[in-house]
Amino acid sequence: MSDHYTVALNLMDESFHAHDTRNYGLAILVNEYSIGFSVLDFRRNKFLGLQQFVLNDHTGGTGLATPGQPMGNFLEDVCTASPWLRNTFKLTKIAYDGKDSTLVPAALFDQGNPEQYIKFNYTRRKDEMVFSDHLMPLDAWQVFSVPDQLVKSAREIFPKTRMVHASSLLIESIWINYKNRISSPHVFLNVREHLFDVMIFNGRQMSYFNTFAFQNPEEVTYYLIFVLEQLNFNPETVPLVLLGNVDMKEGLPELLFRYVRHIEAGRRNEAYGYSYLLDQLPPQSCFTLLNFFSCGL
Repeated sequence: MSDHYTVALNLMDESFHAHDTRNYGLAILVNEYSIGFSVLDFRRNKFLGLQQFVLNDHTGGTGLATPGQPMGNFLEDVCTASPWLRNTFKLTKIAYDGKDSTLVPAALFDQGNPEQYIKFNYTRRKDEMVFSDHLMPLDAWQVFSVPDQLVKSAREIFPKTRMVHASSLLIESIWINYKNRISSPHVFLNVREHLFDVMIFNGRQMSYFNTFAFQNPEEVTYYLIFVLEQLNFNPETVPLVLLGNVDMKEGLPELLFRYVRHIEAGRRNEAYGYSYLLDQLPPQSCFTLLNFFSCGL
């Protein structure tokens, strides 16, 4: 095992067999500080497990990720330590969880020059490649940049896999899981490490989506209330659904309850079965990894 990272999560069902990967789906989520995997057995339509690897000493004074090695090297190291990841799977999907992304309505999107949208919103670096995802349910495009070195490593290890963005995956996952459950505006708050996403969705269309950096729960609460006030939503009446790395018993939910009266945890996709080992995790955690295969991305 490399000294550069730690195995933060290792929940693999005993029915998982490395020689049987041709019947499995592999979903991968990569960001600047961690790599996560989920494995789906297509024969039983059941998730067999999750793994997560986290870079050691990955945070600096700003609270933002400052990895000690390129992400491409990180991915290669993890796949070397777990050689079954290089096996042939029935389906492999990979998403990049980066902060430089922007949504563009389809009517305004120029497919021939997606780089312009990144240049307009962010400082474009030479060592990055720009990609775009078509979010068909919303008729919009997610434009994002990915470090060259990560793209190169991902293409070498998973040559038939197209990289998409984690926020595209999140948006489609919420649409799939909640389009028939709600008919009034709901706020979805997805908490990651140092980043969180806010989405307002009413079961038919998305009216707002944005990603913010944060260092403490107070900042999450401040930005959320600010967004709701700017959009003329009353925090005491609009429902809030929490997703991601959130403990519903303490921390951020306790603070949010001071301002938001209706808070619930996200639910797992009922279209799948789940290994009993995943019962150790709250249902709102790993939301994107456990919904990747239901998305059209």
